[in-house]
Amino acid sequence: MNTNEGTGEVYDEDDVSPESESTVLAMMTPAELVEYSPMTPDAIEEAIWQVSERLQLVARTIVILYEERHRAEEAFQKAFSKHVVNSPNKQISFAREYAKFHTADELHELNLAKEKLRYAEEMQKALMAKHYSLMNINKSVTAMYQGGPRRG
Repeated sequence: MNTNEGTGEVYDEDDVSPESESTVLAMMTPAELVEYSPMTPDAIEEAIWQVSERLQLVARTIVILYEERHRAEEAFQKAFSKHVVNSPNKQISFAREYAKFHTADELHELNLAKEKLRYAEEMQKALMAKHYSLMNINKSVTAMYQGGPRRG
């Protein structure tokens, strides 16, 4: 068993699936976050526009992932409640354990939906950082081409 340092979640390495990461990467395709090459001033301007457009799409992606999370949570709650009510043992603690055992797949889907959402939110933060850094570089390059700050 391992613990995710960022979230504190406990996971088993054998059960970890890259599905959430690949799903979000496919939705957001943030290649510019991991690739770097020297850029001309025109390329910096173009990159700023590309990152800005991607940031506009992030909000929609996150809304879709929130919807998926809510549907997974509703499915888990519905299945859990159904198994508690239909448990052969009427003591509530045993009925809950029975329901936990029989809703493992729904819980897995819920956790996967949460991972996708969390990953998308982290990608949004990374895109924002990239956007701000490009704008700062652009400001510096513009000042350099203009001859620096002018004093009256």
